[in-house]
Amino acid sequence: MTREDWLTRCGVGERYWDANRDRLREPAPVLHYLDHLGERVASGQGLVLLGPIGVGKTATLALIASESRDAAAAAWYTTVTRLIHHVLRQTEMRTEWVYHDAEYNLPKGELRQVDPKGWPLLLLDEFGAAYESDYAMAAFEDYLGWRYDHKLATCVAGNLTLDQIRANPHYARMVDRWRETCRVVVIGGESMREVTG
Repeated sequence: MTREDWLTRCGVGERYWDANRDRLREPAPVLHYLDHLGERVASGQGLVLLGPIGVGKTATLALIASESRDAAAAAWYTTVTRLIHHVLRQTEMRTEWVYHDAEYNLPKGELRQVDPKGWPLLLLDEFGAAYESDYAMAAFEDYLGWRYDHKLATCVAGNLTLDQIRANPHYARMVDRWRETCRVVVIGGESMREVTG
């Protein structure tokens, strides 16, 4: 399976297919995670990436997805809004190639409906986005709680600061669980996106 096919399978958009280690804003903690990706995912460890818009959080998630291919850890990239939409409408099942061997790059397999909820690595972008209702928030918490209970790794990216997250009572349970399972990486600086003239 090519890198592009793998990233498509993970749900990463084409804009981020060129994500690489050289462009990381906070390389040390992210590289430490990537260099031990198979071990981290197997033990349910993730990252929480926080910082303003445009500093490379989504690209970092795309890079993790790309390198999950070599770690044989199926990754699923999505946004909080998309995930809540799927959970509330019970449409999170996806048609995927399910392989009969541990190696994901083998052609032998079959198309099957699978629930990404149980995938080894969830890459969750845009944490802190607006939620439809308390019910939506509860469903989201339950989803992440299920993953925590089953020791599945989750990497999260959001524009909130640590203080904003701590001050929001809705996030208290999630944050407490992430304190145990995730390293927080704060990414600063100006937006890296180029302005077209």
